[in-house]
This record gives sequence, C-alpha cells and structure tokens, in this order.
Amino acid sequence: MNHRRNRASPDEGEARYRSLFDAAADGLIIVDLQTGCVLEANSAACAMHGFTREAFIGLRPADFLELDSQLAFDNSFRAFRAGSMFDIQLVHVRRDGSTFHAEWRGTALPYRDRPCLLGVVRDVSQRIQADLHLNQRVEARTREQSALLEVSHALASTLELQPGVILDQLRGIVECEKAGLFALTDSTLTALALRGTWQEEQTASLPIHLEGPQIATALLTAPRPMGISDVGSDDPAAVSLRTLLTGDATVLLQDVGAWMWVPLAVTGRILGGLGLAHSHRDYFTPHQAALALSMADQVAITMVNAELYDRGAHLAAGLAPTDARGSGRDAGDVGRTAAVGPE
Repeated sequence: MNHRRNRASPDEGEARYRSLFDAAADGLIIVDLQTGCVLEANSAACAMHGFTREAFIGLRPADFLELDSQLAFDNSFRAFRAGSMFDIQLVHVRRDGSTFHAEWRGTALPYRDRPCLLGVVRDVSQRIQADLHLNQRVEARTREQSALLEVSHALASTLELQPGVILDQLRGIVECEKAGLFALTDSTLTALALRGTWQEEQTASLPIHLEGPQIATALLTAPRPMGISDVGSDDPAAVSLRTLLTGDATVLLQDVGAWMWVPLAVTGRILGGLGLAHSHRDYFTPHQAALALSMADQVAITMVNAELYDRGAHLAAGLAPTDARGSGRDAGDVGRTAAVGPE
C-alpha cells in the first residue's frame, strides 16, 4: 500500500511563516548584522512606529531611535556580533516625532542566507510611566516623613511655643495658601499666629466665640480633621463655619474655597486647632489631612509642655501662672483630635 506524503511548496511555507510573523503581538524586527538595515518587520513593529511595511524596510535603527538610544543600540549591536546577549531598553521615535520606550530582546537568526538579529520589541511606556510615578510618590513620602521628623525634633527641643514657626513648618509639609494656629480658652478660640493673606490682612488676636452648639461640638469633639470642600456651599459644615466666623473673623473666609480644621488634643483634652485654607475648592486630600494631623500631634504636646513649663516657672517664683497669651507664648486650654480628609 502506497502512502503519499504531502509537502508544502516553498510559496506555501513562506505564507505560513509570514502569517505567524505578522500574528505576533510584539514587534518583530530583523536587522542585517552586516549592513545594519532592517530586512523585515511584522505588522506590530510597523504600526508601533507609524510606518507602512514598505517604508520601514530598509531603515536603520538610527532612523527610529533617539540620539542617546542610537549610541546604546550601536554598542549593543557590536557586542552582539561578538557573541554577547542583546537585551536593552531604548527610546524610539515614531514617524510623527512622538516617542515611546521599548524593550529589545534579540537572538541570532539566519535570514535569506544572511546573519541577522531578530529583535523582539515591546512597548513598555506604560510600565516606565508607572515606575516613574511610583518612584516620585516614594520620594515625596520620604521627604514628608523627613520633614515631619525634623519638625518633631524641633518642637521637642524647645519648651517655648513658637506659633509662627509652627505654621511655617506646617506649610512646608501641607501646601496651603493660608494657615492659622488657634488656642482654646473656655469657649473662645484665639489666633496665636496667622500665615498667608490672613497674616497680612489681620494682626489682631481674632477671638472666635463658640456660641453655636453644633459648630462647637464639631470643632471640639471631632475625632479627626474636618474638611469643607466648598465654604460657600449649602453643606451644613460650611454653613456652620460661616455662622461661626463673623465680625472681624470674617477675614478668615475671604477668598477661601476649601477649609480644613485639624484639632489639637492630648488625651481627649482639646487645646485648639490648626486652620488651613486654599482658594481652590475640593483642594485638601485625605493624605494632606493625615500629614496635618501628624504635625498637630506634635504641636499639641508642645503646647502642653509649654503650659507646664510656664506654670512651674511661676510656681517657683511664687506667682500665679499666666496663660499662653499672657506670657507672650501660645498655649491655652486646648486639646486635639484625629485625621480625615475633606468631605
């Protein structure tokens, strides 16, 4: 019994090869090791660079690489000829001039009786961008933690409260246009220091009487920072804030879009708070609130230490202790809370 074996013709084999070559999701580029020219490229490689196949064939890698990447490619190409691996990341230039990051993995391939480099090319721009973004976030968090540590050391090294310095440090950690440090005595908040246009527009102590039970409760018992995304809105917190800041205190609402109140407290005792404002609505984030709260913890401890030091000094002198404003410092009968972002 005779068996006939079917063999593909050369043309059929070429068609099958072409089909598999073009079906690859990654770019495939065949570069002549002698001339350095592109002998073949699949559809993915051509589309990646914005060329037709006819226009892409015959180019040199230098024609679609940035200058620094051209040099890197040439060095790797020479090393590959000498037997080294070809594994490199380059910046490619599309036909329209835009760029993208690509990863090359190369292997030797005889093509049309010529020694060649078969490069598997993958666009890794999204991965590069994600890595860059991650690195930027890590660097930003590192800077923030370093700044908080410096602030903690600075506050722990002094027994005297310096409200202006505290606000300058705060604005170096949490970006805001205006900031204030307020101390609480009985049911009155007093501005110990102001920064931004608040400082320029108002130098008085700005006593704020907490007469409304709703806003007083919100400010003095909230276990976290209170954020108001739009102080001009009908949000109950925004309405309460506008009701609270009347008279001379209305200056604190001038040109303000977003507001954040960060209570100062130690073991449940409210000492006052940090007020931060920005002209843009929806400005403050939960992360910023957490940073401000971390600093508020340190400030509250410093306020207590300053108060205790003041009392001890006066008792040693046989005098009645004065409060922070009377002693020229900043303390007040105050406390602290926890962290949350704007609403």
